[in-house]
Amino acid sequence: MAGERVTTAAGGIVWRRRQVDTRSGRPGVEVLVIHRPSYDDWTFPKGKSDRGETLQRTAVREIHEETGLRVRLGHPLTRVDYRVSSGRKEVSYWMARVIEGDTSAFRPNQEVDELRWVRPREAARLLSYAHDRDLLEEFRGLRDHDAHRTRTLVVLRHAKARSRSSFTGDDVDRPLVQAGVTRACELVDLLDAYGVRRVVTSPALRCAQTVEPYAHSISTFLEIDDRLSEDTTHRQVDRAVRAVIDRKPPVVVCSHRPTLPWVFDALDLEPVDLSPGEGVVVHHRKGAVVAIEPL
Repeated sequence: MAGERVTTAAGGIVWRRRQVDTRSGRPGVEVLVIHRPSYDDWTFPKGKSDRGETLQRTAVREIHEETGLRVRLGHPLTRVDYRVSSGRKEVSYWMARVIEGDTSAFRPNQEVDELRWVRPREAARLLSYAHDRDLLEEFRGLRDHDAHRTRTLVVLRHAKARSRSSFTGDDVDRPLVQAGVTRACELVDLLDAYGVRRVVTSPALRCAQTVEPYAHSISTFLEIDDRLSEDTTHRQVDRAVRAVIDRKPPVVVCSHRPTLPWVFDALDLEPVDLSPGEGVVVHHRKGAVVAIEPL
């Protein structure tokens, strides 16, 4: 309907490992559900986006506010749409893994008065809404293929830089323009939502400046990799990508438009034409890509 009001929100299915299941012999999982006294319902943690806030930032912020847990986002889940009194609500969800906090410190409040870690089949009985149960079934299907335990690689094109024609120095020293600097700052919350802990970049100044604010925010250093420069080869890029996906911590790789097709090829993905400052989040397991999403 034209002019219909759409409210955007985001949240996640927060999960943790539990002891090995005696029947399957596999490590089990528990998911976190919350009780909201004002609605008297059981649901997953979520909330509305603040003005100008990315959905990824909304998800991690709302989960923290409602549960006290800090999480990193993993495999994306299907967006849920439903009617509310003011129009239509769109809620984006991710699998979310706890990186800090303990629900034992939770204190009931007006918004959430109870938290429960439960097995998925118990969650199915507790959840009040059909769309939450559908989301849980999606989670269970992915869990059965270990897709909840993916690693994360963010492939990023550097933000907007000075044009080649307007810069008289060595191209490797070409810096970002103000719009690029602004985008680099915006990337901080986005990369943090995925728990990025390694920052790998081409030696070009414009690439380093794109990810430097994030590296500074987590008190880490930039890993300069010449194999990601514009002056590289397909084989060098393949080796660079293999080196980062073999590591466990989530990582961001910042490179150039001419080099990125080789990055995607190393991941067995079709190339994605990224604008300056855009990226793709690649969720992978044991070297195989499980899901991708735009940053």
